[in-house]
Amino acid sequence: MKAFFVGDPLTNIGETLEYDVNFIDELEVFQDDTAFLSYVSSYADKRILIFIGKEFFGKARKIRDFMVSHGIMARIFVNEPEAHLKLKDNLIFVFDFENEGLKKFLKDVEKNTSMLAGMSNFIRKLREDLIFFSFSDSNIFLSGETGTGKSTVAQIMHKISHRRENRFLELNCANVPEDLLESELFGHVKGAYTGAYSAKEGLLEATDEGALLLDEIGEMPKHIQSKLLTVMDSGKFLPVGSNKEVHVDVRIYAATNQDPQKRLRSDLYHRLSELKIDLIPLRDRRDDIPFLVDNFLNDFGYTIRFNDFPEEVKRAFLGHEYRGNVRELRNIVTRFVEFSESPETKEEIRYNPNAFAKTELTERFVESMTDLYMAQNEPLKDMMERLHARLESEIIKRVLKACSWDKEEAAKKLSVSRRTIDNMIKRYHLDRREKFKK
Repeated sequence: MKAFFVGDPLTNIGETLEYDVNFIDELEVFQDDTAFLSYVSSYADKRILIFIGKEFFGKARKIRDFMVSHGIMARIFVNEPEAHLKLKDNLIFVFDFENEGLKKFLKDVEKNTSMLAGMSNFIRKLREDLIFFSFSDSNIFLSGETGTGKSTVAQIMHKISHRRENRFLELNCANVPEDLLESELFGHVKGAYTGAYSAKEGLLEATDEGALLLDEIGEMPKHIQSKLLTVMDSGKFLPVGSNKEVHVDVRIYAATNQDPQKRLRSDLYHRLSELKIDLIPLRDRRDDIPFLVDNFLNDFGYTIRFNDFPEEVKRAFLGHEYRGNVRELRNIVTRFVEFSESPETKEEIRYNPNAFAKTELTERFVESMTDLYMAQNEPLKDMMERLHARLESEIIKRVLKACSWDKEEAAKKLSVSRRTIDNMIKRYHLDRREKFKK
């Protein structure tokens, strides 16, 4: 990414700045805005950062309009003494460059974007996307498999953005019962429904002038989707049970690991996806695994690094499928460094990340079920009976399909009798025709 300084006061800043941030490849200084525009006119379809001295403040809009008309993707920052970072006009941001303000700004962007460990082409482009998308008020849609880092990316963007001084909150729509989700988002007044003993501020109001991440937004009921769309279009809403409108200015980050166009109203999806980021699975960017492992080891206080491991360990880390993506890798590294040192650890799994990964699936299942139990607020005995039946039926169905409905073979795999298989087929209403379904 290239950066430009425009203005006399910036000449000295540009020459003396200890310039050691990695996200900018090249820096040029112009003392005349006309010369700058003439030079930059060839940058169509490229992304640039522009820093403008305070004497050219009045020309910032002219420069912005030139960028838009020439198809140049630019973010423009103007030196306004004593100003904190804020959006002054569309795509024009102001803050105080002096007293090392510019240096601090660049370092802060570098620090936050470097949290995305890796050197793959995907990560390089993602860092650039983050910088550009952060300095915008457009809503952002994050898609990708579970564990790819959607929440982390949203947090990084907020920390860089002009809203960073205000709140960033998250809500997992799948973890909140449908009858409570509306209240969580929009709040309620006292007496709005049974059990509403006091008024409650919703997350939208709590993040006014900040940002809200709606994770697993595909689980949001349609009537709440409609109300959310109204907020995004008008900036106002009615808390549950209230007739007094609340006005908010909130940037929405939406995330899902499902197909959003099958789970969301089309108008809401288009409103949420003004900007989009698709996070690819870790198995599709294996070159980043050593960097991620090093980051995790550093977080845990170890001085060893990925390259210090034996070759068979490195091969195991690089060869694992990581269905839980970066989250799974972190958990595997955690177990690896903790249990590989334990004398109780079996030799065959001591240096085998794949073996440690087996417990990852179980733990993620248990965590999900625990969250569900806490959200449903039903007796534990009832919940356990329901989960047991659901899990048992799913296992039987999958084993039967894998065995092409050979009941004898399925019974052997499950270490049960043929009669037990017949009883389970009847109990769970399993259909042999399932094996022909794609």
